[in-house]
Amino acid sequence: MFARIATRSAALKAPRSMAVRGFSVAAIQQKDVISDLYIKELKAYKPAPASKADEAQVKDLKLPPAPAAPQVDEDLAAQLAAYDAEPEEASQ
Repeated sequence: MFARIATRSAALKAPRSMAVRGFSVAAIQQKDVISDLYIKELKAYKPAPASKADEAQVKDLKLPPAPAAPQVDEDLAAQLAAYDAEPEEASQ
């Protein structure tokens, strides 16, 4: 309760001129000369056309040939039978 009274009394003692800030509606706006000059130069910029010498340095793109599809052995049953027929090796 005492803290509330202390803040009220401090607020009442504060001068009103500090709480109010005056400003002019018709403020003079200064032009940014550097920014205007920069934008003017950007708008006036025209890139130089590419010369024939520049085009001669570029090679045509040639894609590598597409890889061939892998060939699958069609006689898998014979290969599996040959594998099953092999003798088993036991390690000691």
